[in-house]
Amino acid sequence: MRIELLDLLSRHGDPMDPIPVPASYFAEYAGRLPELVFDLWRELGFGGFGDGLLWACDPHRWQPIVEAWLASVELPAEYAGDQIPIFRTAYGKIYCFRPGLGQKIDIDPLFSGVHLFRPETLAGQEWIDMGITDLLTFPDNQFLVDADHPTEGFDMQEELFERIVERLGRTSHDTVYSFAPRIQEDGAIRAEHAVLADATTELAALLALQEPEVTLD
Repeated sequence: MRIELLDLLSRHGDPMDPIPVPASYFAEYAGRLPELVFDLWRELGFGGFGDGLLWACDPHRWQPIVEAWLASVELPAEYAGDQIPIFRTAYGKIYCFRPGLGQKIDIDPLFSGVHLFRPETLAGQEWIDMGITDLLTFPDNQFLVDADHPTEGFDMQEELFERIVERLGRTSHDTVYSFAPRIQEDGAIRAEHAVLADATTELAALLALQEPEVTLD
């Protein structure tokens, strides 16, 4: 097993609720995804890590969500086109890979954001898969959401994710955490406001509430 996958397992243990990847996916995405992704699919399948904080997601399941969000914004030409969802967080943030560009787009529905990252030119490298390698080694805080400061009292909710998991249970392949009221409706990010929602329904609702803001880092 590749060192990147061993490192992932050493930090999070075996994947949660793993689903074997259909053999047809390897042919469908050949020439479009780096070998590291195929190795993850072969060895670990589609599953959750860190109590469902991060998921290796089925691109068929998440592609319509990605296309809806990216259709709502104007992207520079190099970012437009074949953006394939590879990972997503418990809060619905989606990490996409574009052939020839790499992992350079994050879609963050909870905060109505589409984040672009400047591509790196690496001479002689056919696949720019450094973003995938980096993502697999990110600490958990890269995938967390910070709680809002309380309006009164001293409960800062530093362990927001753990509180939500304890209260609502873990996310699944088809669910995400959101908040009611939503942030776009002046809601607060607090454990007591968290809800477990169907991913397709919730991310469509978030898109309808506010036009995504595109940022380039």
